[in-house]
Amino acid sequence: MPPFRLFPAVTLAVAVFVLAACQSIPMPKAARDTSAAEADALVPDHATALDAHPNDYIAFVKTWFEDVTPEIDSADIVRYALAAKDKAAELAAEKLIFGNESFCTQNGGTIVKEPPALTCVGAEGKTIARLSVQVFHSSAEQPGTLQFTGESAAWMSRLSEARLTDYWRVLETLSGNGATGSVLLSSGESFEVVRFGRLSAPDFYALKTPDHGLIFLTDVLSVKWGADTMTVAQRNGEEFEETAKGLTPGNTIVRLVPTDNDQLLAQPLTFDAPFRFVHVDPAAGQPRQVRVRADTQILQINLSPKPSKYRGGVIETRFDKKERDAFRKSLVSEARKTAAISGKRVDSVDLSDAKLRGDLEQIGRSGPCLRSLTEDRLRAGDIAYTEYLVCAEYRQEAEAVKSNNGQLTPHKTPLLFLGRAARAPWYDFNGVLR
Repeated sequence: MPPFRLFPAVTLAVAVFVLAACQSIPMPKAARDTSAAEADALVPDHATALDAHPNDYIAFVKTWFEDVTPEIDSADIVRYALAAKDKAAELAAEKLIFGNESFCTQNGGTIVKEPPALTCVGAEGKTIARLSVQVFHSSAEQPGTLQFTGESAAWMSRLSEARLTDYWRVLETLSGNGATGSVLLSSGESFEVVRFGRLSAPDFYALKTPDHGLIFLTDVLSVKWGADTMTVAQRNGEEFEETAKGLTPGNTIVRLVPTDNDQLLAQPLTFDAPFRFVHVDPAAGQPRQVRVRADTQILQINLSPKPSKYRGGVIETRFDKKERDAFRKSLVSEARKTAAISGKRVDSVDLSDAKLRGDLEQIGRSGPCLRSLTEDRLRAGDIAYTEYLVCAEYRQEAEAVKSNNGQLTPHKTPLLFLGRAARAPWYDFNGVLR
């Protein structure tokens, strides 16, 4: 694992504290004096520490806060979290920033504000040190806190090298199968990384966690989502649990995209760019591409404990008429159940409406179904098998509606019946017939 992942990445990139310029109600003098005294207790005078260690930034910070136990303590990086009332934390942050500037000036540098950090830069752009500061105001969930991280030039250099290594790792993986290749996950409970087919864009996935930053999915053995928790087991033996409100696959799985300046951009999942993987159908023994758009469809991902496997080119998958018939049979069965519950066995639309007839022409031929038109594309792995079946069913049902005087029935048009009668989002196609 790269060195910078030894510590929570999010706390190494916290936002720089920006002091408020004004307040609507002036603080009473007694309160100001009390807050200042608390700030002095949190952040003592830095002069003695600077005299003792004028050129060693980490030693300077450790001596400055020698009476405080850091959350992270190493030769190249330290992090502290100090409990404080809101105003005291703000005043303490001012003192912290001033002391940091004094060290920078002592070493012939100037402070460059590069959100989310204050970087001390010397002659010819050489980095000397970096300080990240954040004030957390008190709330029902947590007390007020002043949190800050000090990084040495050596740490920042290693961090940059590690990030560049990650960049080339992603770039090499994505480029191995051409501009339209993909890195996907394969097979039900035992996932393996493979290259599958020719999709619209390359994929390389990672977990974006609150306290551990980005973790490549290829470095993970398992990830499980619960109520406001996410448990991750990594290949190197580390296990950890993230706790935060609203953790779901939809907002923790991201797609990594290399940028022109050798960085990695973490893109969130969208309806048009879902989380895609390959599932080996246990009955047919054939690989089926799956695209997951809904958060609730993934509760746990287990990856293969074996090293990641890469397979180039096309994975042949055969068209299976039995599976198609079984798919339609299940739709009809569900539509009949819905009809029995709702008491509505037949629905109808007005085919004399020109706009509605135009919408019918687009069902199964636009949106997600724009690419899902041929069995050849299915066999080549260009489209998902379930996507092919759904889009083909929509096209057949659209024709059935036109030839049946606008009637929607559980037997002849189960998808459209469910979409209209049951208001089921999955069965509704772009809002048509709503």
